[in-house]
Formats: sequence, C-alpha cells, structure tokens
Amino acid sequence: MTACGPTLEEGSDARIRVTPARQVTFSKVAVGSSHALPFVVTSVGRDELNVRKIEWEGSAAVSLSMTGSELPRPLASQTSMPVSVNFSPTDANPSPKGVIKIYSSDPETPVYELEVVAQQLSPLIHVVPSSEEKLIFGQTDKGTTTTRDIVITNVGDLPLNLSEIKLNASDDFSYSLVNSASVPVSLAANAADQLTVQVAFTPGSIGKQEGNIVFVSNDPTHPTYTLPIIANSDTPCLQIQPTLLEFSPALSVGTSQTKPVLLTSCSEVPLIISDVIKTGGSDTFKHELTGANTELKNGESATLNITFSPISEGNAQAEYVIMNNDPLQANAVFKVMGSSSANQCPNASAQGRLSSSSTWAKTLDLAPLDTVILDGSQSSDKESTELTYYWSIQSAPKDSTSSIAAEGSKASFFLDLAGNYELCLSVEDSAGMMSCNTDCVTVTATPRETIHVQLVWHTPKDKKIGDEDGTDLDLHFMTLPDGKWGDTGTAELNNGTDVYFNNREPVWTVPNQLPEYPSLDIDDKDGEGPENINLDQPSPCRWYAIGVHYYQDNAFGPSYATVRSYIDGKLRFEKANISLKQTGVFKQVAWLFWDGKQGVFYETDLAYDNDKAWIGLTPDVPKSVLDKAKVSSPHCFK
Repeated sequence: MTACGPTLEEGSDARIRVTPARQVTFSKVAVGSSHALPFVVTSVGRDELNVRKIEWEGSAAVSLSMTGSELPRPLASQTSMPVSVNFSPTDANPSPKGVIKIYSSDPETPVYELEVVAQQLSPLIHVVPSSEEKLIFGQTDKGTTTTRDIVITNVGDLPLNLSEIKLNASDDFSYSLVNSASVPVSLAANAADQLTVQVAFTPGSIGKQEGNIVFVSNDPTHPTYTLPIIANSDTPCLQIQPTLLEFSPALSVGTSQTKPVLLTSCSEVPLIISDVIKTGGSDTFKHELTGANTELKNGESATLNITFSPISEGNAQAEYVIMNNDPLQANAVFKVMGSSSANQCPNASAQGRLSSSSTWAKTLDLAPLDTVILDGSQSSDKESTELTYYWSIQSAPKDSTSSIAAEGSKASFFLDLAGNYELCLSVEDSAGMMSCNTDCVTVTATPRETIHVQLVWHTPKDKKIGDEDGTDLDLHFMTLPDGKWGDTGTAELNNGTDVYFNNREPVWTVPNQLPEYPSLDIDDKDGEGPENINLDQPSPCRWYAIGVHYYQDNAFGPSYATVRSYIDGKLRFEKANISLKQTGVFKQVAWLFWDGKQGVFYETDLAYDNDKAWIGLTPDVPKSVLDKAKVSSPHCFK
C-alpha cells in the first residue's frame, strides 16, 4: 500500500532546550567586582537547530560572551553551546534587571527568554539598637547623666547617604557624633563604614520619659528611620535580635538550616513571653520557642529557633507575632526571609597533615612551630567540577597571629603558639551556591620539650601587624646561680648563660649531671611575636630566671607583653599585660625551680629602665622564694 499525506520525517523538528530553564541566578556581587555564570543551549529535536541571535536587553551591568564561531550557529541534534553571563555591578548599574533573548529555528519557541536575577540590595540602613529594640535608658537620677551609643552602618550594596538626624525629645536629651563626624555623610556598602551617635540623658525631674531620634537617608525602604527612646521606664521591655532574619545565600531545595533569634529583657521589670505565633507566609518555615513562660530578668533571653526547609526554587517569607508583656509592643511582629535554588549545594571536605608527613587526618596532634598542610580536593558537587575554595580560621589560641596561605584547594598554616586550632573549609560551585557544610581540621599544638617558654606582645600604636615595621621585644631565659643577663659566654665553649637572640643554642654544663641544651627556636623582630625558648630534660634541683627586654620601640611607644610557660605540654604560668614603656626597659617576670619532677614558678616584678642597669647582672633568688621552694621540694635542700 502507498501511504497518503506527509510522513513523520517531513516538516521541521528543531527544538531548543536551555539550562537553567527559567533564570540565571547570582548571589550578591559587590559593587566593583565581577562574577560569571553559564547557561547552555542544546538542540533536542531530530533536525538541526539554527541559533540565529542571542542578546541581552536590560542593565549595563550584564554582558554575554560565547566561545566558538559567531552567530548564527547551526547545532546538530543533541549538541550544545555554552554562553557565559557576566555580572559587574556599579553604583550606576547595581542590578542585573533584564532578560536574555535567544532567537532560533524552534517553530514553537522562536524567541526563548531567560531572566537574570541577583540577590542585590539597594542602600539599606542598619541601626543598633534597632527601632524594635529601642534606645533604653535605665533609671537615671535627677541631675546625673547616662549616655548610650547608636551605631549606623549600611548593609546594602550601594552607598547610603545620611542627610539629616532629628532628635524629638525633651531638653533632657542631647546627641553628638563621635570622631568629629558630621551630617550629611555617605556610608560605604556592606558595612565598610560606621557612624556612631552618642545620646545623653540628664533628667531634670523624676519619672518616665519618651521620645525618638530620626535618621533621614536614601534607603528606599526606610527613608526616615525612627528609633524610639525610653528613659526611666517602669515597664517590661522586649529586645529582638536580629530584627530581620534572612537565610542567605540561597539554600538548596531539599535541605534545611536553623537560625536562632534572641528575645531579651531590656528593663529592670521582668519580661514574660507567653507565645510565638506564625501569622502568615510560607510553610517552609518552622519555629520552636525555648526559655519562655518564665520571668526574664534584665539581660536574660528566650530563644526562638527558625528552620527553613525549601521544597521548591524561589523566594519565601513568613511573619511571626511575639506575644509578651512589653506594653509598647505587646504583639511584636517579626519577619523571616529566605531564598532557595534547585542547584544542589556542594560538599566541603578538608584534611590536613604535618608538612614532613604523608599521612592525612581530620585531627592532628602537633607541636608549636610545625606547619600544617591542608587539602580540600576531596570536596565535591553533583552538578559541577569547578569549585572555589574558602579557607578560614574558626578558632586559635589567644594572641595567635598566623594566617592561612591558600591557593585553590591547597593551603598551609604555621602553628605559631601552643594550643588548639580549628581550620575550616567552605566551597562555592560555579553557579554561586555555597556548600551546605563547613568542614574543619582540628589541630592541637603541644610543646614536646619539658620546659617551653613563650612571649607575645601588642603595641597599641602599631596598627598594621606583619608589615615588617613594628616593635622588637626579646625573651630571655637564664640559668642560675652563676648566670648573667645578656651573657653570651665564650664562643669556643658556647657556654653563655642567658638564652636570647644573640645566644640561641648554648650548652650548659651541670656538675655531676648531663649537659643541658636550651634553645631559642623563633625570634620575631617586627610585631607581636611569638618568641619561644625550650629546654628538654633539665637537671634536677635547678633555678632559672625568665625576663623580657624592649629591644627597639621604633617610635611606636609603650608595648604590653604576655609570657606563658608550659611544663610537659601543660600551661603552668602566665603573666599578661607586662608594661614596657620604651627601648631599653627590661623586666624579670618569674623564677623557675625544677626539682627533677615538677617545675614551680614564682612571679617577680624586678624592673630596669635602661640596658646598663641589667646587662651583666646576676639576680639573687629572694629568701622568701627560697623558703617556699624548700617546702615544695625538700629533697633538693638536704
């Protein structure tokens, strides 16, 4: 038989598919920087797809780029072409508003439109305390003055222009701007600048007073931001922190994140929170209230935990009412916002090893001055092989100044002090989605030597640490009874009795005992330290002295030192904020007696104003200190 009419193969079956299908979504991109995301055009019909033209209609902050031949371009069935979308916001063009138009031979969709969006913000005033928290003055007696600070920042992506400040209150209130600031003033984006307003309250009479202070700016949402003022109040007060809860960057569909909101009493009169009710918004938000239904004293808090669990792509919000006994906001309204993406978040995976080892681990037991090698190459993403790596120091010992040196998935970290470190990794995929997790390597740096003495310091006028221009303090560790401060001994014998930068590794001869080998392992000359001196296997019944010298102030003025001493890896002595006013000042901070099993420290405050007063000096252990040592270690004094 002969069929009549067209066959299935006749006619055009050119069809287009675009991935992502509806929109290219950028996370927030700072003004002046740039970020690129791809979309892919694919021919999915039986016939060849002719891509005639791809153009952007919208903000000048967006541009398109393609690799390969120019358009028009034929795409055979099941072949693709990538297109890069570049977003470069400026003050004049902060938003990517517009649409990408793809013209092709698809008969059903000859013009395919793809939206470009970003989580950009206009100027956005942020006031602490907020209007919900209010500016609260506690009970202030007549004729006395109480001051409170208001801190204003711009958490948006464009400059905030603050044009006027209005104080609407009695003459008992006044305000001033800190650090010689003046209005009008422009505050940079992303909280880079801040303006501090100090409000003073000097009541001329007793009793409650109210008023407000108004900030006028170019914030389109809050052109006039009103902060209520309450003074000498005898009613409960509710403070909500944060005042707006936002889940950002976007969460992946199918994941969850929980964030806390603190509900705090801000009055001497107890606050009672009776309930929290969601009055509207998306069901993707759930809440749990803890610590409520009791009287909260001033400064005490209940916690409202909000969980966001998106089930589809897009934006979501919800509104809650916090029921309490604050008469000014008995039904306080609290808002929650969140965004979600179909893009699955990548997984961060970090591991570390000692620089001289090949064994990787999540937990490392090392020593001060070791170097940790970090690796994040095991991180993964279901949709992309291109990841950006963000290394951070989650925690470190007090006074540590080390930073992570990173290059992509690889990084290194120098353990400058004894103590615990947590070195963490987050990753971002090519679509701007951050990892749902932060993965950390935990490092414990424990001194290996019997005695480990550590020096760190800070100099208030030295604002830039690590710029090779700073103060130079030196740690000294001396043997007694024949030691002399600053003694470098005879070069051939290497027998100097004071360990410091000019006598780093002497050999101490001890009668009827093995020699001692102290060492200065690090000498810092331009900042905050550290310096450390170590001695392993000290001889029994021995006295030592520990001192700090201000070698060179370099015109930075007074410096403040902290000395810590460890015995068998455990901190046994710490003296903080040792004041050294200028070059030449030397202070002995401790005597150390090692009885063969334990080290006992005796704090001292011996001080010398210039080098001539202490160099070459042999200090005598005071009788009061000797008497204490005889009690703690009688076997050494038979």
